[in-house]
Amino acid sequence: MIASIASAVTAPPGAPPAVTLVAERFAQTSRGIVAFHFHRLFDVRAGPMSRHEDLVIEGVYDDGTIAKVRIASYTIDGKAASAADQAAVTDAWEHPKPTEAFHPPFDPRYLAAYQYQVTGPQKVAFTSAVADAAHGNGAFTYDANNNVLELTYHPNALPPHANFAEITDRRAEVLPGYWAVTQETHLYKGSYGLFAGQGTIQSTYSNFRRFPDLQSALKDIAVAH
Repeated sequence: MIASIASAVTAPPGAPPAVTLVAERFAQTSRGIVAFHFHRLFDVRAGPMSRHEDLVIEGVYDDGTIAKVRIASYTIDGKAASAADQAAVTDAWEHPKPTEAFHPPFDPRYLAAYQYQVTGPQKVAFTSAVADAAHGNGAFTYDANNNVLELTYHPNALPPHANFAEITDRRAEVLPGYWAVTQETHLYKGSYGLFAGQGTIQSTYSNFRRFPDLQSALKDIAVAH
C-alpha cells in the first residue's frame, strides 16, 4: 500500500528535495477506504470512421489503489456494451497490467524509474527511459503544502495507430486530508489507413465517500447512486 511506505521515501540520486516532500505528502493524503463515481467519454474519428463510448463506474480505493469497481452503465456507439466488453473493462481496472497503468512520478513506489528537474516555482519536470505506457515524460505542479495539483505527460508507448499522446490529470482535496484525481483528459493523434485521426478521453471523478472498512465500501457501490 502507498501509505505504508510514506515514512521510507527515497528519491533517486540527484533528485530535487521537492520530490521527496511531494512523494511523502502524496502517500499521506492517499490513506483510507474511499468510494468514488467515475464518468468517461471516449471519442475517436478517422475519416468516415468513428467510435463513441460512454462509461460510468462506481469504484473503491484502498489507500489509493483500486480495490473494486462496478460498471453502472457502458454504451458503445449508443448501444449497450456486451458482457465481454464489460468484463474486459472491469479486469483492466481491478488487475491493471504493470506496463499499462501509469506509474505517477510522485508515488513513492515508482520514484526510481524517473529523473527529475525543477523547471519553475513549484513545478518539476520528469523523464523516464522505461519504454512502456506506464511511464512517460512530462511535468507536475504542487502547492505550498506539497500537494500535487496537476500532472501532464506524454506516455513512452502509444496505442495502435497513434503517433502522439498527451494526458493531463487535475487533483484536488476531495475529502478532508484526502487528495485524488478529479479530472483527466487524453488527446491522441495518428492515422488509420489513409485517414488522419484523433481521439479524446474526458474523465471525471466525483462523489467521494470515506468508509471505516472495505466491506462497508463494497456494499455501498453495489447499489445505484
